[in-house]
Formats: sequence, C-alpha cells, structure tokens
Amino acid sequence: MSGINAGSLGDLQRAFQDYLLVTSDAFQAAVRDTRKADRTILLDVYRDGYALRLIEVLTTDYPGLMAMAGPADFDHVARAYIAAHPSRQPSVRWFGKDLADFMDKTAPYDKAPAAAEMARFEWALGEAFDSADVVPIAADVLLALPPDAWETLTFTALPSLRRCTFAFEVAQAWQRRDEVEPGNLEVAAAAEPVTWAIWRPERISSFRSLEADEAAMLDALVAGRSFPELCETVAAFTGEDQAPARAAWLLRTWVEGGMIAGFSSGTRAG
Repeated sequence: MSGINAGSLGDLQRAFQDYLLVTSDAFQAAVRDTRKADRTILLDVYRDGYALRLIEVLTTDYPGLMAMAGPADFDHVARAYIAAHPSRQPSVRWFGKDLADFMDKTAPYDKAPAAAEMARFEWALGEAFDSADVVPIAADVLLALPPDAWETLTFTALPSLRRCTFAFEVAQAWQRRDEVEPGNLEVAAAAEPVTWAIWRPERISSFRSLEADEAAMLDALVAGRSFPELCETVAAFTGEDQAPARAAWLLRTWVEGGMIAGFSSGTRAG
C-alpha cells in the first residue's frame, strides 16, 4: 500500500468501510494499481459486492415488494436505501427495518404508498417470526377461573403480536406474490383502512384482519386494561347490553388463535 499514511489498523478499516459505503474515496490512495487493472476497478469489486449482498438481504426480506416492483425498480429503491441507511449492525437481519419509512418519506417512492405498506407488512411478518418463543395459554385455563377473578383479570399478548393499519390490500396481495412474474403484482386500495393482527403462535407467522371493535379491544388488552374495561371499550361499538358477550367471544377467539401468552388477576396468574 502507498499514498496515504494508513495509520492504525482501525483507521485503515474505517477508511475501507467509508469506501464501501460510498461516503469517501480516500481509501483509493492506500491501494496500488496492478498491471491488469487500476485501483478503482479493483476496489469497485468490493463496493459492488457489498451493495449486492445488501440487495440480496432486502430481496429475501421483501418478496412481496419485489413482486410489485420488479427487479429493476427494486434494485433502484434498494440502492437508494443503502445509500441513505448504511448497515451499522453486526447482523444484516435488521438492515431493512427502516425501508417502509424511507419509502414513505423519500421521492419518488412516496408516490407509491401501496409499496411502502407492503414493506411495512412484510417487516411485521419478519419481526413476528423472529420474536421470542412463548407458548400461548389454552382456553380451558380461563374457563376454570372463578367469576370474581374476571373483575380484575388482565392479559398478556404474545411478544410476536403486531397491529398494523393498511389502506391497501397488501396482505391479500402478498399471498399471491408467487403466482405472478416480478413486477406484475397488483395491490388494490381497501374500501377503508383496516387493522391487521400479525403474530406467531407456533412456527409460522399468522395474520388476519380485525373489525373496528376487535382492533380497539386488542389495543386495550395490550395496554393492560382489565376485562371490565375491555367490555367498556367494546360497548362504544355494540352498546352496553351486547358488550360483555362480544368481548368474551373476541377473547376466546384470540386465545384459540394463540395470541394470548398469559393472564393475571387478584387471585391467580397464568
């Protein structure tokens, strides 16, 4: 190596990192040309390889977005994201976590809100899959509780649970991602914004849409509200007479669907 004074190994490594991240070309001065290629060509092999590896990571994390955009447009948004959000973590698993926000706020991608929603949906699926393993409670555990326990009963959702509201039918389109050529996946606008629950009860992530009262009650449950308070939340949609039965039915649906990790009351926890 020649040209710049490399200094410490750490300085040299940082200079090489800056070169890979396209934030500085100073590292070129530390590399000699060869008889077959000059230093720019030699170093661009590493720079291009670094970018291609990150694009591969994004392709794996966002197959639905790839199906919508196609290879060329996906490559464009991926390279723009890499430039704006250089990888700073030892693991590339979390590299793509800000892609949806990036697309929402950055031209020209902000003109494609369905694509940003697809990215947000796919990242939530990935987060749910990577969350801690927790065995959901069984319905018979709640059935065995004495009536007075329900007065203070609160619940804990699985750590994998995510709630997302979408204005486009991204979840439905995502299920068709492998049925079309990349670039041909169409995503329709929803009649109105819909909240979706995304969670992993076992080895595969699950998702489904929520009605308005169900979404509100689930938010209240996650916030630690007691069962009587959950009934009050539902009453705003159903009226007080129907609220307890509706709240109980929703709770049973979540338990049977593997969304609930535990419960606590003044008399018992599980």
